[in-house]
Amino acid sequence: MRTRTTTAALITAGLLLTLTACGEDDQKAKNVDTPKPPAYTVANKDEKKKTGSVDLVVPDATVDTAKAAIQDYAKSIGGQFLNYGITVVRSDADKVYVCMGEWAKDQQASDIYTGGRIKGDTWPAILMNCPDPKG
Repeated sequence: MRTRTTTAALITAGLLLTLTACGEDDQKAKNVDTPKPPAYTVANKDEKKKTGSVDLVVPDATVDTAKAAIQDYAKSIGGQFLNYGITVVRSDADKVYVCMGEWAKDQQASDIYTGGRIKGDTWPAILMNCPDPKG
């Protein structure tokens, strides 16, 4: 009886270690998959008292690099802003965007400026829309 209990405990411990190891590998894979932000040029920047918008020109943008550029630019948004639109295009003349991010400082700003569309577990948060019609 004691052997069965010990064996069951060892098997359970082994499974737990295996599951934990898989979880750690999954987390590392997510970190590796995050692309480095591409070089971009800031164009058509328009800032008001509490809102702003900007186009980021990334000539060879993909959806992944566009998202990385948006996240990178969002780090520079000042504390006075409540809502900010960040659009990635392949050229300054493009009328069609690769990806657009709408940034909100907090839930109250999201409610006021976006009707609550932007949700976040942490703030500020970005709602992404990446149709990339030319991709």
